[in-house]
Amino acid sequence: MKRLFLVATLLAFSTAAHAATSADAQAALASAEKVEAQAAGFGNRWVPAEAALKAARDAIAKQNWDEALVQANTARALAQRAVEQSQEQETLWRDAIIR
Repeated sequence: MKRLFLVATLLAFSTAAHAATSADAQAALASAEKVEAQAAGFGNRWVPAEAALKAARDAIAKQNWDEALVQANTARALAQRAVEQSQEQETLWRDAIIR
């Protein structure tokens, strides 16, 4: 979990190095929503990812593009991990079956 947080933080800060535009924020939000929809398809939506998506939408509404970009990238990273977790669990559960 620490590694995920570090990656999300580094990603967020690296994208915030330049002033974000409305198009940047919208594209990041769309990407995050796409990955979040994949996680929802597995039935594995993470609360922190949902909170980051909401924060990104709120920041876009306030025209705070930098904050929106940071929150959307964080949401995407968390949702991607949820998808990876779901895919991993689809195969690993078989190893737990008593034979």
